[in-house]
Amino acid sequence: MTLHKSEQEWQQQLSPEQYRVTRQGGTEAPFSGEHYRREEAGNYHCLCCDTLLFHANNKFDAHCGWPSFWAEAAEARIKRLHDHSHGMQRIEVRCSHCDAHLGHVFPDGPEPTGERYCINSVALHFKPDEKSR
Repeated sequence: MTLHKSEQEWQQQLSPEQYRVTRQGGTEAPFSGEHYRREEAGNYHCLCCDTLLFHANNKFDAHCGWPSFWAEAAEARIKRLHDHSHGMQRIEVRCSHCDAHLGHVFPDGPEPTGERYCINSVALHFKPDEKSR
């Protein structure tokens, strides 16, 4: 089931920057996000609807300025869309539950997938593992 909210509801729930990125397809400035350098054990969820997206053990430093993951969580609900904006051909990734823009996925990541999910920190909510608290 897909979560539907009005633009007014999203604007009330999210900060202006969160709204710009997740609802309008924006991109946060590189090296500015709170999760870029995070190394704790835990999980990353969609900021808008709390859907699990990525496990911290799939995160790596791609030196690109945004949190990067080599795989989504097995139970994640992420959809891929062709993005031809800004004169580029990329694959956009969105939360399948609430349609939040998360970032893009590229074919230049580490093994075993060879993929790099380049994700906006502002689109994520981090939940540390209970064991690491």
